[in-house]
Amino acid sequence: MSLCYKFEAKTLIKEGRVSQNDVEEIKIWLQTTSIPQLHDELIALFLLSCQNDVASTQATIKQHFKIKGDAPEFFTERNVDSEVLKKAMNVIVCCSIPKRMSDNTVIHFFKLTDTNYKNFDLVASMKLSLMLLDVSQRYNPPNQLIVVIDMKGSTFMHLTCLKIMAVKKFIDFMQEAMPLRIHKIHILNANYIFDKALAIAKVFMNAELLSQIIPHSPKMTMEEFHRDCIPAAYLPAEYGGNLPSCDELNQRTVEQFGGLELLLCGSVSLDSAGWR
Repeated sequence: MSLCYKFEAKTLIKEGRVSQNDVEEIKIWLQTTSIPQLHDELIALFLLSCQNDVASTQATIKQHFKIKGDAPEFFTERNVDSEVLKKAMNVIVCCSIPKRMSDNTVIHFFKLTDTNYKNFDLVASMKLSLMLLDVSQRYNPPNQLIVVIDMKGSTFMHLTCLKIMAVKKFIDFMQEAMPLRIHKIHILNANYIFDKALAIAKVFMNAELLSQIIPHSPKMTMEEFHRDCIPAAYLPAEYGGNLPSCDELNQRTVEQFGGLELLLCGSVSLDSAGWR
């Protein structure tokens, strides 16, 4: 199976973003575990996500594989031509903003395009959001991630789509196992639906993740958001930004999804590795 990443760890080492010694230390440690050996590129991603703290990197890798083994609904059957994912991509906008911020932060943007709750599939939407990590990290790994979610169009009936165990697994992965550090999660048009959803989800959140969530009132203007949070240069046209429309950015991401090789953590199958 071919390697998905299109960057080389030695480039990150040359740039001083990670060290060769830390990569080697992780490789030696992996030999003492039941975790499969990983490509240097994936090890570098984990080191970046943990700000080059080797002990934290080891803990994150362990949780990464454990949660992946426990949540195949998020990490298998990623064919974008499947009916489930095609439907999900018609219900939500899910895009990796193509322009990086000056500190090499990547922005992931989400919004509803179909507000009929009967068409919303929580697990498929979560799967797409995790596939977006592969898109953003494939060529030039970002330093950190900002997530923007627009709650406009969400209704009380969307709460009936919540699946508690899926929510728990997803949150566990976000705060314990992601090979990309979350910086902020901005919630646009935060309403009572968001408040109710957060009340459910916060049961599984640690204090750090909870502190990263920033709700914004529907009364907030985009000029205020540009000034205080994310400049217009990094947002879609509908949000007063300088980038193409949400539809165009979403279509670009759909095409990028189609270009991803099957990737299960460094092109290693969890089942074949015997990791559970």
